[in-house]
Amino acid sequence: MKRTIGVSLLAACLFGCSTQLLPYNLEVPAQTMRVVGTPDPVDGRRRFREIFCTLLARENGFETGPLGCEKQLHRLVDEAPVVNPLAPLPAHDTRYRVLIVPGLFGECFADSVTPFADASARLQSHGYRVEPLVVSGRSSADHNAGQIADAVRAIDLGPEDRLLLVGHSKGAVDILHFLANYPDLADRVDAVASVAGAINGSPIADRMAKPYERWLADLGVDECSPGDGGALESLRRPVRLEWLASHPLPPDIPRFSVVGFTEKSNVAHVLRSFWKDLARIDPRNDGLLLFFDQVIPGATLLGYANADHFAVAIPFEEQSDWAVAGSALGHAPYPRGVLLEAIVLYVAESANATRADD
Repeated sequence: MKRTIGVSLLAACLFGCSTQLLPYNLEVPAQTMRVVGTPDPVDGRRRFREIFCTLLARENGFETGPLGCEKQLHRLVDEAPVVNPLAPLPAHDTRYRVLIVPGLFGECFADSVTPFADASARLQSHGYRVEPLVVSGRSSADHNAGQIADAVRAIDLGPEDRLLLVGHSKGAVDILHFLANYPDLADRVDAVASVAGAINGSPIADRMAKPYERWLADLGVDECSPGDGGALESLRRPVRLEWLASHPLPPDIPRFSVVGFTEKSNVAHVLRSFWKDLARIDPRNDGLLLFFDQVIPGATLLGYANADHFAVAIPFEEQSDWAVAGSALGHAPYPRGVLLEAIVLYVAESANATRADD
């Protein structure tokens, strides 16, 4: 009788005392969840780490050296070790024109803060042309794909120009819909990069829209245009996975993915309840997305940023006069300038290597 009671209490504790069954650690290999029939990812982590760490070593305000780099870019157990001495940095290729597509509600804050605004200035100082491509913050991926198509159609590309689309969060989803819906215009694109992209959607979007709507209301952006109202529907996991299963992506447009995740103590205050919800599935999440949901099918996996969904792309902390700055933070600053520059350098080096092989 006592043994039965003891076993029952143990089982109750194991399955009822805690809602997080998995520990937060890096003792796992790289993982992606993808639909059967979609292409495998390619592992580009070692070379990306070389580029990222070399750039980070030049930064002020961040711990440099190998340990500093390890804090900013997670190393999972299966990542190939970096070979010393490090290969030299790729040369900057300023033929790239970089268009940055924001995520959910990005339009609502476009006048005050946009993804990679700080990092864009860094690239511009090297001679790149970098522009935000603001799409409807509360509209469906198909609606926003049309806006991306209009922008790509209107852009004046010279014969040597190369167009790189960078999407944060839902912005990466909008870009994928553009590639599938407008193949003629997609031919103008040389590469696509996703940063914390909501590729497979999010269980948070599946659960309910109310937390997002409450978050939007709390930030005082009630005047943000509702668009076609389909943004959250576009991020539901069944919707995303079905779309990926039925829409093959153009095989000749290289794709690259940076994943974000971090521990709860490094998550922005407004994301911590979402982080805890996702931790019931896996604690390796960024406060809105699980780490295995952020890789585009067939993409080169560049690395795992130790950052939450905001810090990896959005310079909220630089907006000290903005009401949300005091309440949304709670995470460590992230070297977004290094991240974006490393992405562009990797993309250019990869493209040049492919052309040389051809």
